[in-house]
Amino acid sequence: MTSLKSLIEFLKKEKVISLSSILAIFISFTLLSFIFTFLVFSNTSLNFLQKQVQVRVFFKDSFDQDQIKQIKSELENDSKVLEVTYTSKEDALRIFKDLSKNDPVLQESLTTNILPASLEIKTKDVKDLDFFYEEFYSKDYVESVKYLKDIKDKFQYYSTVVTIICLIITLLFFIVSFGIILSTIRINIFQKKDEIEIMKLVGASDDFVQTPFIHQGIVYSMVGSFFAGLLFTIILLTIYFTNFLGLKDTNYLYLVGNFKIPYLLFVVLLVAVINLLGYLLGKLGSKTAIKNYLKV
Repeated sequence: MTSLKSLIEFLKKEKVISLSSILAIFISFTLLSFIFTFLVFSNTSLNFLQKQVQVRVFFKDSFDQDQIKQIKSELENDSKVLEVTYTSKEDALRIFKDLSKNDPVLQESLTTNILPASLEIKTKDVKDLDFFYEEFYSKDYVESVKYLKDIKDKFQYYSTVVTIICLIITLLFFIVSFGIILSTIRINIFQKKDEIEIMKLVGASDDFVQTPFIHQGIVYSMVGSFFAGLLFTIILLTIYFTNFLGLKDTNYLYLVGNFKIPYLLFVVLLVAVINLLGYLLGKLGSKTAIKNYLKV
């Protein structure tokens, strides 16, 4: 009760310091929320784009339709496969004619004998495309295998770069937030240095001395993180219900790699993480700030 009363008195007395600290922490946690959200949105976008890359297997004319459909059935039962699409010779001819409808000479020369039947293979993890490419490349009944490996490698590269950059920036802002807590508590401790020394000399325990400062750091950090979480809750729900990015249609986000969660659950998770970090940051920053003074 005494520590709470002391905290309230300090907040009333030092309004400028209190509001400045809370505002600085709010900005830091808002930036942290933005980076974390950007990381998840980027991973979701890259995951979607990666799934558009596929291996297309073209079969020789001697390999009949039933055999191709048997391979398609086997692939669909493979846990690594996301989707398999069969394109017959007739379908291939129709698609090509639609694409070349402005060239009547080319259309007249086309027959089903020119275009082979094919299977388009999409995988759950883009890394598995290499496996299927190698699997079909050497088969006798395969005429050719088309695989945009360069595009796949670029997707993986950019995904890795985005993740690393966001994690580094997140760490930097966490350090900044920690520094804000540290500086604020040290200012308060400096103002009460004589009082702390007297309490230590008369036998006050470390817990008794440090508790008001720990509470102060937690309050600053929790208030700042709470409003940052509230702001991003409003932003993310607005994006969702207005379907601004089309996320309401898919209704999920890829958190890490291929691990996906519902969009609304992500909002709850973000707010929970931000508030938990606020509590831990406030407690850790406060304890670090008063550590040296408890040796008096």
